Amino acid sequence: MNSKNQVSCDLIGPQIFTDGSKIEGKVGAALTWWEEGREEKYSTFRLESHNTVFQSEMYALYRAVKMVGGSQEVMVNILSDSRSSLDLLRSAAVTHPLVAGIVECIREIRARGGNVRLFWLRAHVGTPGNERADLLAKTAALKKKTLPDYSMVPISYVRGCIREETIQKWQARYDASTTGSVTKVFLPCVRAAKKIINDGDITPTHIQILTGHGGFAAYLHRFKLKDSPSCVCDPCCEETVWHLLFECPRFGLHRMELEFQIQQSLEQPALPEILKNRKSRGFFLLFAERVVRVTAARNK
Repeated sequence: MNSKNQVSCDLIGPQIFTDGSKIEGKVGAALTWWEEGREEKYSTFRLESHNTVFQSEMYALYRAVKMVGGSQEVMVNILSDSRSSLDLLRSAAVTHPLVAGIVECIREIRARGGNVRLFWLRAHVGTPGNERADLLAKTAALKKKTLPDYSMVPISYVRGCIREETIQKWQARYDASTTGSVTKVFLPCVRAAKKIINDGDITPTHIQILTGHGGFAAYLHRFKLKDSPSCVCDPCCEETVWHLLFECPRFGLHRMELEFQIQQSLEQPALPEILKNRKSRGFFLLFAERVVRVTAARNK
């Protein structure tokens, strides 16, 4: 098995160009057999929507090798623009079923005195056979209505389904929970919350704002750690997260500055979108950190 960055125009024997495509959620593969600069025959294949582009490219290679096995040609060249597929075929540890099928078929071809050479070529540089295979694969994906030629489920798809089901169950439990009312205002969607947390922007100081569990008079008063839940700005106002973020005059100037930076009003309904956007999230978290530090120092 060989793969090269460039393919000579003087290859001995027929050339089979292969390609795979996933477009609009549909998957197809194709091969086209060329001799003396002309297409002699071609085949197209439909795969299931859960199949990956890699599987479609590998399946095209598999069918190309099978076509060689059914011919009487002594030497055939198979050309693909999928470097990952060709690299896997060179791997000593063969676990993918399509790879195993290709390797076994090549072994049978060589046992009867034939030979198959595999080449990598650069995509979309005007090679007629490659462009034709690309068109055929896209057409197969979009228009072929037959039963699928290949439908094995990739592990990535199974993992994705499990992950999606887990997130849906997580969301249902989150919505049904009677706790975390403050957090739900900031992060109503667990999928978005997971991404925000994974970004690494959130610190323990920010958590106090996002949960309402911090050095705020109203929270401390609940646990008898402070005589009054009132804010220093107004004895009639409880010092809650919402009062501090949206109303407390102590942070009026910084609130205005934040609204200018994020180009929108700081209101409860806007919080999920503010946190979703990494740039506006950064400005908001800086403001939130100031609120927490000033408030905690006063209630220490």
